[in-house]
Amino acid sequence: MIKMALEIIVMIKQVPDSSEVVIDPVTFTLNRGAARNVINPADENAVEQALLIKDKNPGTHITVITMGPPFAETALLDCMARGVDRAILVTDRAFAGADTYPTGLTLAATITKIGKFDLIYAGEESTDSSTGHVGPGVAEFLGIEQASYTSNSWVEDGSVFAERQLEDGVETVKMEPPCLITVLTNANIPREATLRMKIDALKKGIETWTLADINLKPEWVGLKGSPTIVKSMRTINEKKREGKKFGVDEMDKFVDELVSKEILKFGGE
Repeated sequence: MIKMALEIIVMIKQVPDSSEVVIDPVTFTLNRGAARNVINPADENAVEQALLIKDKNPGTHITVITMGPPFAETALLDCMARGVDRAILVTDRAFAGADTYPTGLTLAATITKIGKFDLIYAGEESTDSSTGHVGPGVAEFLGIEQASYTSNSWVEDGSVFAERQLEDGVETVKMEPPCLITVLTNANIPREATLRMKIDALKKGIETWTLADINLKPEWVGLKGSPTIVKSMRTINEKKREGKKFGVDEMDKFVDELVSKEILKFGGE
């Protein structure tokens, strides 16, 4: 097997903790400042998959990128503390309220500015929207091959191989770089950062890019560039279900009640 140095880009997202999600009642978008923020779980698996490729291919360089508010830099620093070489935060008020279309466009423009790359990794989907659109969308904007919902991937003799989890089995695909791969949640066990690496990450720091840096028009990004419009939202009240207890001596009464409510039927037509 021929080993090769690769340029890998990993797209991550910082998401609100799912137990603390709050919806803005006016804009119908997530209020990201009202909840504790964490790295999207599937994105952690994407970072780990990139690091596994780096472990086996000396000289490989990994850049992690995210589009988000300034406080998303903590997620990038965490990735660097695990072994990522470079981190870029793409942040601008113009990006606020973006749905998956302008998000994919913004990330694709960021990757275009970065320049040469062999492989892009992303999580299968994010816990705050669960669409699975962004990774494939970026691949389409860049015009490259893609493999989604993968549990494993590797590089062999200059080609990229990935195992896709299907409903009825596993599909192994072969692609030529550059290409994009989305990684399933729990596809691997993400490594922990060490104190030494955390210190190194803080010293190295992250790069911050704005809308002006990626050459996109303001009307193409954020809420203005989003074709998805939420007109209204309402809370669904969960129906309360009351249970009844029956003793063995009351079983006949229980059966009669089920029959009377047509829940239980005897015989056939």
